[in-house]
Amino acid sequence: MKKIFLSAMMICLVSTLIGCAPRYMVTKNPCPDVRGVVPSQGKSALVIGRTTTFGGGVNIENYLDKKFIGTTKGRSFFVSSVEPGLHHVTARAENTETVLLNFEPDKTYYLLNAIRMGVIFARTKYYLMNAQEFYNDMDGTCNFYEADKSSPGADLSDEEFTYIVDKYKNEQGGAPLNQIIKYQVVNPTESK
Repeated sequence: MKKIFLSAMMICLVSTLIGCAPRYMVTKNPCPDVRGVVPSQGKSALVIGRTTTFGGGVNIENYLDKKFIGTTKGRSFFVSSVEPGLHHVTARAENTETVLLNFEPDKTYYLLNAIRMGVIFARTKYYLMNAQEFYNDMDGTCNFYEADKSSPGADLSDEEFTYIVDKYKNEQGGAPLNQIIKYQVVNPTESK
């Protein structure tokens, strides 16, 4: 009986860690070259991804302001279209990680959804990257996901979003990350 129980627990653990697409997402094939992501005319593109298989079974949910935009899991990425202007981008794991970005029209922004060990679950942190770094860190391989329209993730509540914004202002001073570090973002039409 003990062997059956342990076998069943192992199967559940392996199924959880391996899994297929992350929660609320569907796999899109083939996986495009992340360096070629181009926003729609007058919009911005936001690429959020993880470049390692470490913690591959852990789902990290991401939000643009209050709206759920996608989940990362293992070496993967997804793309969101963003209206230009100031927006908070939040990742939720054991912690919440928030950055404020000033999105400019016709530019693509790359956020690494880094993962590290937490107390009970995994923790996450965002890093702003450029397209080539993102591609190199993925070794040119990845899984590409899109939000599942038939099973979308829940948005943040007004209370959660207010708390996240206030916390960001208190900890970071409220300035957009891309203006603080003056990081090079990619305008795909200029890099060709």
